[in-house]
Amino acid sequence: MLALFVDEPYVLLVAVAVICICIGWEAGLVAVAMAALLSSVTLFSGESGAAGGAVRLAVFVVAALALWLVIKIFRTRSFYDRVYQGAGPGIADIPGLGWSAYPDGRFRFFNPAVLEYVGVTADEMRRMMDADDYSWAQFIHPDDVEASVAKWRHSMSTGEPLNDEQRVRGADGTYRWFRDIGVASRDDRGRIIGWYGQIEDIDDQRKAEVALRQSERELRLLVDTVPTMIWLLTPAGLPYYFNKRFVDWAGVDPTENEPSGNPQFATHVELFHPDDRAAMKAAFQKSFARGEPLQHKGRLCRRDGEYRWIDSRFEPLRDEDGTIVRWYGVNLDIDDEIRAQEALRLADERLSRALRAASLSELSVSIAHELNQPLQAVVANAGAFQRWLSADPPNFEHASRVAQKIIRNADAAAQVISRIRALFAKTSGEPNPIDLNAVITEVCDLLADKLLSGKVKLDLQLDPRLPAIAADHVQMEQVVLNLVRNGIEAMQDANTSPRDLRIASRRRGDDVVEVEVRDQGRGLSDPERIFEAFYTTKQDGLGMGLAICRSIIESHGGRLWADNIATGGASITFGLPIGSAKAVRSSTAKPGKRLV
Repeated sequence: MLALFVDEPYVLLVAVAVICICIGWEAGLVAVAMAALLSSVTLFSGESGAAGGAVRLAVFVVAALALWLVIKIFRTRSFYDRVYQGAGPGIADIPGLGWSAYPDGRFRFFNPAVLEYVGVTADEMRRMMDADDYSWAQFIHPDDVEASVAKWRHSMSTGEPLNDEQRVRGADGTYRWFRDIGVASRDDRGRIIGWYGQIEDIDDQRKAEVALRQSERELRLLVDTVPTMIWLLTPAGLPYYFNKRFVDWAGVDPTENEPSGNPQFATHVELFHPDDRAAMKAAFQKSFARGEPLQHKGRLCRRDGEYRWIDSRFEPLRDEDGTIVRWYGVNLDIDDEIRAQEALRLADERLSRALRAASLSELSVSIAHELNQPLQAVVANAGAFQRWLSADPPNFEHASRVAQKIIRNADAAAQVISRIRALFAKTSGEPNPIDLNAVITEVCDLLADKLLSGKVKLDLQLDPRLPAIAADHVQMEQVVLNLVRNGIEAMQDANTSPRDLRIASRRRGDDVVEVEVRDQGRGLSDPERIFEAFYTTKQDGLGMGLAICRSIIESHGGRLWADNIATGGASITFGLPIGSAKAVRSSTAKPGKRLV
């Protein structure tokens, strides 16, 4: 408008200069063309347009183009003077490894830290960059080159920041992991005018991450392979994790969620036996509410549908403030143990019944011996009674004495029968005071025939001052009978000569009475096992005699043990506590030794 008003086209050069400076060289070139068109209109529209108009137009166009070129050169050089010439020292001061690149991706600068790490000089790096835009790839690990080049090209084509991790070879030939971060620098119109980046050494971090992942894998492998079902719950008691052992055992899906998207504890309650669910749920809820550890036993359904006994134990993990952050639990399959305990209980019951039967059998043998003596005496005395009455004349005096013997023998048999009835009726009361010396003497009398037939010499060493003890007379006879008979049989099997069987009674301290039966047999191969039920060294033995003896002695508060004798043979001894003051009475056995 000013040019038209003053009729001077050169005023348009001002508009061309302003457009070139403020907008850019492309807009400036369009402004030159438009100014040339306007100037031609101005020059050729007036009266003076014909004279020298073409020359003036040519001069105007040349001047406009010259102005455009000067401004373009000035504007470009000014930007690079401000940015690139001042960039070198700034990047050099960056801590770590820094670099810059041209907009087209050609690297133009690496700071001294980079050059020092790769072991090249600035001139060598410049020659490599001039020879090949991607010569920097020679310092990258061969396995990482392709990915690094692809990421760099992607950032250049899209302008997105570069974030890459690769192994870079150092001057010593070793590779270390680095993180390369680069961003584009843009002008006020958003055009990329350069790239700037920093390379961070993350080798120690990567190694730590690898070690951490390896540790996590080993921990996961340990958790999955340990022969225990491990599970985790959230602080609210919701399922969080099941190890592989639990998943394989129960067949649960650790990724299965409720419709709400969260795993529910109620889903896994169904795994428990219907009879145990209520107690288990109540125990768990109580533990969750109080934050207390829990141990619970119940039947859990296995994958194959079988319910097995499980011992569940879990405890809370708390943070520094005492807040529960996780529940850790283990399930121990104790079904075999429970079944074994049940089988053992049943076996104990069967053994108890067998022991009672064996005890009755042994007791019956001793009772039969006891009954045999008075009954034989009755028969013998009855015959004598008949002979005295049949004599001519009848001898009533002798017959009367024989009749008294028959009565005594019959009373003795009746006492035996009474004891049997009391035993089977389980009406035996408190133990009565008994004289062990008398019991030993009675048993020896009972086994007199067996001693004679076995050519066994009996040596009785009974303490005449032995106090009485409170015990069952029949059971004590059974114990002594069993020990004496075992001693006789041990010497018969050993074919020893002479065959001496010693039975001694003595007082040990102030509160214990001991009875020892010592033979001269082969001895005992295992003194402790002989008291086990069904353990026997006899071909036709049941292995119950000594087990019953120990049971009887221990039921009276005593102890039964066995030892081997250095000179040969074995010794079996039992000790019993002395009875109360009311039960104590002096021994009536004759003092001294008795040899049979």
